[in-house]
Amino acid sequence: MYKRQLFCIPLCIPLCIPLCILGACQSAGSSGARARTAESKVADSRPATPELAKAALPTSLRINRGAEFSEDERDASALEESLLAFLSEADEGEFTDATVPPGDILGHEFFFRGLKGLSSRANETWDPPTFLKSYSFDDETYFVTAAFTGKRDGAPFLHKIVELKAVPHGDGFRFTSPFEERTARLTAVQIGNVTFHHGAPLDEAEARRFVRFREGFSELTGTPSPPLDYYCFESLDELLSSFGFVFDCTKCNFLAHDLGFLSPDGQRFYTGTDNPSYIFEYVEGHLRHFLPNPEELYGPFVIGTSVCYGGYALSGSGLPELKGEFREALAANPDMDFLEEFKKGRGASVNRHFSFYVMSAFLCELALENGGFEAVRRLLHSGSEGERFFENLEQVLGVTESNFHLTITGCIAAD
Repeated sequence: MYKRQLFCIPLCIPLCIPLCILGACQSAGSSGARARTAESKVADSRPATPELAKAALPTSLRINRGAEFSEDERDASALEESLLAFLSEADEGEFTDATVPPGDILGHEFFFRGLKGLSSRANETWDPPTFLKSYSFDDETYFVTAAFTGKRDGAPFLHKIVELKAVPHGDGFRFTSPFEERTARLTAVQIGNVTFHHGAPLDEAEARRFVRFREGFSELTGTPSPPLDYYCFESLDELLSSFGFVFDCTKCNFLAHDLGFLSPDGQRFYTGTDNPSYIFEYVEGHLRHFLPNPEELYGPFVIGTSVCYGGYALSGSGLPELKGEFREALAANPDMDFLEEFKKGRGASVNRHFSFYVMSAFLCELALENGGFEAVRRLLHSGSEGERFFENLEQVLGVTESNFHLTITGCIAAD
């Protein structure tokens, strides 16, 4: 009865086995993107740096040599004053309609979140923000670039270089991301209810694979499948610069969402992998956005479910390959206890794949085979800290801490 809950993808793949990305994923376009895969997933779960020496962002600007806001003195003065107000709100982490156009904070959440709390990092002192350049095509809307520098433990560092779009508002300006202008050159191709935006030639076979997967996954999970804009950037650098991040030392190799993410409204998906079928990151975003009670989702199992369906991040390693890696690891270390490895969280990995994510993928597959997606849903909603995970695991699969190791050993056994 449960097999009916597994959706059908018109590919040569057994119905009860989740779709994985077939073949190697295309290059992310930069060495940093290749180096940074989901081994660094959920960056914000790392222990926070203690607040030791927080210093506020200075309330003045440095003007780079030869730079000017505008040839029009009134615009120049208004731009400088408005920029200082915007940066002050960014530093406080709270934007208002006085400095940002209404709706843009949600529409460009990735951009504004990257600007919040600029001076909140510990053990750092900050220079006044440096205004680098400004230009306008119509003497109304301006594009302003600023740099943020400081010292950490006495050593100078460059934190960000950001391009902002300044739009007139009253006697001053409000600021937003230049995303629309920077992506206007991309070609748009609609397949089903997904519009792919791309610069490099689009692999339409892979794009169609994604559309089929998305439709099937929505049907399986009982969640919506609204129209989606899929931005397929050639590299991480292209993605960042399209939003306005000319340079960001916190996003050189990843996005804090890894290499792709769904917008908060669920209407846009962005990836810097040059891959029109980057299912791994899409599944996580879809589950977090469309499943009820997202605050109750257990992060490691959400990512495990993403691995189960989309392969492991940029490497695209599917379940058969991951099982082989775990068999080899167990053979090399027969004393390994998979329960202990799971509880180590990000402190344990096999072939640079975090163990608890991969074991969650094995358990997701087992749950699909024995209880359909409703079983997976139960495990997903195990509490944000996983406080009900083993309780749910026992109720859904009969797996307890005492037989966890044997269960994983059975999952990875060669077919």
